[in-house]
This record gives sequence, structure tokens and C-alpha cells, in this order.
Amino acid sequence: MKRLVCILTACALLAAGFTGCGNKGSQSSSAASAGQTTTGTTEINFYGGWTGADLEKMKGLVSDFNASQTAVKVNFTSQQWTNMFTKFLADYQANSTPDVVAMHTFEMGQFVKMGVLDSNAIKSMNLKESDYVKTAWDGCLSDGVLYGVPLDINMHALYYNKDLFKSAGIDKAPATKDELIADAQKLTVDTSGKNSTESGFNAKSVKQYGFGFLQNHHTFYQIYALMNQQGYNPFTSDMTKITLDKTKTANAIQFFEDLAYKYKVVPIGEKSPIDDFKAGTVAMVVDGNWQLSGMNTVTFNWDTAVYPQIFEKKAVWGASELLALPKNSNSTKQKAAQTFVKWLSDNSAKWALSGQIPANIAAQKAATNLKGINAYKAELDYVTFLPAHPKATKIFSSAAPSPILTAAQSALLNNRDAGGIVTQLETDINKVLAS
Repeated sequence: MKRLVCILTACALLAAGFTGCGNKGSQSSSAASAGQTTTGTTEINFYGGWTGADLEKMKGLVSDFNASQTAVKVNFTSQQWTNMFTKFLADYQANSTPDVVAMHTFEMGQFVKMGVLDSNAIKSMNLKESDYVKTAWDGCLSDGVLYGVPLDINMHALYYNKDLFKSAGIDKAPATKDELIADAQKLTVDTSGKNSTESGFNAKSVKQYGFGFLQNHHTFYQIYALMNQQGYNPFTSDMTKITLDKTKTANAIQFFEDLAYKYKVVPIGEKSPIDDFKAGTVAMVVDGNWQLSGMNTVTFNWDTAVYPQIFEKKAVWGASELLALPKNSNSTKQKAAQTFVKWLSDNSAKWALSGQIPANIAAQKAATNLKGINAYKAELDYVTFLPAHPKATKIFSSAAPSPILTAAQSALLNNRDAGGIVTQLETDINKVLAS
């Protein structure tokens, strides 16, 4: 136990320097210590990392569950993912662990290695693999052991402004590299009305860009997709050192550098492409299905299309959220947690209203389709997840100076040589793996 406490303390401090681990309340009565109120209701704590429109949808689901019965009451806490994990570890160390924790599949590995997740509690739920999307189910496995219940799947796809496409004489969304570049050039227009294919176009005075995407860790997620489109994926859950294929990795990076610096169809340093898309100043953006629920304010005609195939095969980055059960000696609370998790999985059709695709196949079929969701569903057969490596949250972190964020900034902000970026990326990842 002493070693576990030391590990948890170190991990809490390592979690990107975030502070504020939250309250660690105690219960005094014998009923409370068993997780029960004086009315016989078992109270459990559920931690999640949702902070946007999806947070309100999850709050609504928790309220629905609490209203559906009186045996279990769920107390829901949500804050940004890294902060939430810091709080989870601190509370676990203080013996006031939450009963249910949400996380992404690639984040699971660190907690498996620490030994804080209860695979036996998941096993005793007797879930059927056939009830879930295979990619999401497999993402919850570590060495063949299931550590969580798959909740949903998220992916990138292409949002496009059909009105701007029509004005530019383009009748469909791009599906290939050549189509994407050609369309983005026609849709990049300067203040004089010339597009980037016309003589006299002024790249320093652009009023409408053809293409946009998040120029942060999501840039790497796209690089990762294009690596997989070349049939190449060097990342595994047990990697101890990595040697990147310089050509294939550089090919992926160079594509995005060319969009910005060669073809000049992407606004350099773009902060919020989805907002630019909604404002009509960017004609196409790559973003996730979590944006769909916020598209109801858009007044122009829009749709989504599958992520373009730039190289030899189809592939797109994706992630899955799961529900895990931390180790807990209180069997009453554990049973209550299992009841809630199973209910949430079975009723995740309502979760689809936030844009997520339920991992539960029956719930997915029952879900009311949001506009634009079909492009994401079409990608389910070739979505590719990052591995649940114990150090994945450091390697693939959204916070500086993570390896993938450094690579993205080197490409999109500094236009560095793609081969040099690959070398630095490899060095930075190996430093994390060796630490």
C-alpha cells in the first residue's frame, strides 16, 4: 500500500502541473460508511471530464437515472479531464475514491499500471462483446482483460459549407488529396474576389479560407490518421522505445504544411476553426462529432463528409470514452456503481444528442440521428485509436511541452522541415518513454 500511495502521489504531481484536487469529504454514520443514506438509498460518486455542451447532456442522463428509481443516487462531478484525473488520484489516495470514473481509452493504461481499476467488478457485470462496437470494446482491453464499459466513439470528419461550394461551382465534398487541395484553392478568396488559382490573388489579404483545422494536439491526430493511411502505425501499448519511419511520418506532416504554406488555403495560427466555419470565413474544417450539437445556430446550408483519403487506404483518428470502476472495498457501493454504469450504457441513445456515437449497438440504433452524424458512422470500420500505453497521457498530451504539441507547432506555426520534425518527435517520445 505504501508503494501505491507513493505512485499515486507522484502521478498527481505529474499531471501537467494542475492544482486543486477537490474535496475529500468523510462520512460518519454506519449507514453512510456503507454508502447508504438513512432512507436506504445508496449514494455513489461519478467523475467525468466533460465541460462543453456534452456536459449538460450527461447531467441530464444522471438526473434521468436518479429519477428512474430510489435505490441508487448518483452524485456527478465534472471538470477538465486532466484536472479530474488529478482529483481522482488524490481522492483515491485519501480513501474517498469515486465509484465511477469516465476516461478515454488511451488514458486507461496509466491507471491499469497503477492497479487502481477493478477489472473483476467489470467482469462480474457479464457484458456481451457482441452488444458493443468492436473498436470501442477492444479499446477497453489491456492484455486481454476488460477494464471498462465502452460508452461512445468520437472521430474526425469534414464539415463543409454547401452554399460556398455552390457559389464556387463545386458539387460535392472532396474525398481525395487532389480534390481537397483543388476545392480549398477555389474556396480561398481575397478581398478583391480572386481565388487562389487566379492571377493577382493576394495571399496577404484573404477574406475567406478554403480549409481549416485545429492547430494543436489535434494536428497530430490528423498526422496519425495519415500515417495509418499509409499502412503505418508505430504506436503500441507496450512500446519502450520507438523508431519512426521518417518517410511516411514526414509525408503526413508535409501535407499539412503544404496546405498552409504552399497552397496558402489555411489560416496560419487558427484558434477555433469551427467558429470560423460557423462565421462563414472558412469553407471546410476537420473537427469531431462533439461539435454537431452546437451547429443548430448556423444559418447557411452545411453538411459533413467522411475524412478524406489522402494516401493509399482509408483511416481516421478516433477515440472512445469508457466507464471504469475504481477498486472499492465497499460492495454495496460497487453494486450500485455497476447498476448505474449498465443503465448509462443501455440508455446512451440520449447521449447521442450531444453528437457522440453510442458504443452500445442497440442504443446506437435507437438514437435520434443528428444532422451530420452519418459521415461519422460511415467511418466506424476504419477508425484508429491511439494505444492505452501507461505513458500515453504524457506522450499524447494536449498540454505543452508534449511531443505531439511541439510537433504540431513546429509544422503549422514555424514551417520547419518535416524530416527534422520527425527526428524531434522521435526524440521527445523516447524521452517520455525513458523517464
